[in-house]
Amino acid sequence: MPGSFLLFMHDHSHNHHHHTYKSSEKRHLLLALLVNGLVMLLEFAGGLHTHSLALLSDAGHMLTHIFALGMSYFAIVLASRRFDDRRSFGYFRAEVLATFINALFLFCVTGLIVYHAIALLITPVPVREKEMVGIACIGLITNIVSVFLLKSDSEKDMNIRSAFMHVISDTASSVLIIAGGIVIYYKKLYFIDPLLSLLISVLILVWAWRLFKESANILLEATPKHIDIHAVKETLLSQVPEIKEIHDIHIWVITGNLYAATLHVRVANIPMAEGNSIMGKIRALLHENFSINHATIQLETDSDEKCLHQAGIHHSV
Repeated sequence: MPGSFLLFMHDHSHNHHHHTYKSSEKRHLLLALLVNGLVMLLEFAGGLHTHSLALLSDAGHMLTHIFALGMSYFAIVLASRRFDDRRSFGYFRAEVLATFINALFLFCVTGLIVYHAIALLITPVPVREKEMVGIACIGLITNIVSVFLLKSDSEKDMNIRSAFMHVISDTASSVLIIAGGIVIYYKKLYFIDPLLSLLISVLILVWAWRLFKESANILLEATPKHIDIHAVKETLLSQVPEIKEIHDIHIWVITGNLYAATLHVRVANIPMAEGNSIMGKIRALLHENFSINHATIQLETDSDEKCLHQAGIHHSV
């Protein structure tokens, strides 16, 4: 095809990867939501009854779980909706947005817990340690049940994983409260209760930061942390000898494990059928080596490159 001004061969076989959410995932989320809601009310009432800030803190922590589980459920319902012309990627980003909001909410809860914990460290208040330990044990059992409900689903979906991470952190906080309650019962060291609240706030803050960073990077369309663009280029150049140059390459996350890429590939002047074969090889390599399942490939020939230089147009590398 010599003499052509510019030949762009687009791969619009985007390999759209629809997340098919099974009814079991929604059922698990809904069940975990109801169980955590009941225990949160129990811990809140128990915290008021026993004067335990640790229990109240854990109730606040469980409130974030309910928020996370509710947003996860809502996001899955949105993500299950069909694509349309205005939302060509569907509603997958609703999941990422839910995770981002969860993280911001956790920051607020952490600040509230720290404020009250510092006040009680200065002036400790006696707590009813037996009831405190009993209620914390119920919370621990609930968290263990929620962990088993969400574990398998969390391995497939970032949004459910964010809710799963909430439950894991609250499981640890329940263990801390039980241990602290036992110490208070025998030693009457009431400052341990607000101290436990501060430890719980640290757990919340750690998870919040991870969720915030992961979701913010996706919303900013950053390259996935496990993918090296230079490695992608090297793999394609070494495995597809027809490729002379790769430029304007962008890789980002749509949601969860759904990755997308766009790239310009320069080759020699070749027939269209051979160009389609090259794009097929590139798609296969991207999928097999980097789990990129949505690729837009633009082929450019040597004659195109010559015309671009004559016109004074330079591509970015």
